Amino acid sequence: MVIQTERGQAEEQIVAALRAVFDASVMNFGSYNLLFATNEPGAQPGETVGEGSLSEGPSAQEEVQQATHLLVGYRREPAEMVLCPVDLNTVLPPNNDDDAVAPKVPVLVNMTNLAGMAAQGSSVEIALSTGRRVKLDIQPEVVFEQTPQTPLHQGLDVEDFYSFLDHFMDTVER
Repeated sequence: MVIQTERGQAEEQIVAALRAVFDASVMNFGSYNLLFATNEPGAQPGETVGEGSLSEGPSAQEEVQQATHLLVGYRREPAEMVLCPVDLNTVLPPNNDDDAVAPKVPVLVNMTNLAGMAAQGSSVEIALSTGRRVKLDIQPEVVFEQTPQTPLHQGLDVEDFYSFLDHFMDTVER
């Protein structure tokens, strides 16, 4: 969602709504490229997220692991990813309210907590050193249930993300 493409006003509003969630949740948000992904093993309707051991609610990694939809921020310097849950029902369809976007607790993925990664087709599986896993389904075009008439085109972003993954794994293996 960073790479410049020809987008109509409705699609730009979707991008802005998703970007607002990421920006509210991540420090130094401007230095990340961003794309939308579905988390394949995410929570199903009616499922609850496990409880964190030291707090009243789930840990950030548990929330990311159970999230159905994620914003994936990535940057090459320093080489890292940020996985940020997004509740599409609260941000789509975009509106013109000046209400602040509620931040989500993101999970940073870098050399200190990455246990493994595998990419096959449109899926990228990320294993963290804590044993938590996410399996991202990354599509070049996304049609949201909330805005079926306006698809999100992120094909160039997806290409850039796979290039980033090569760079990221080269950095990890050094």
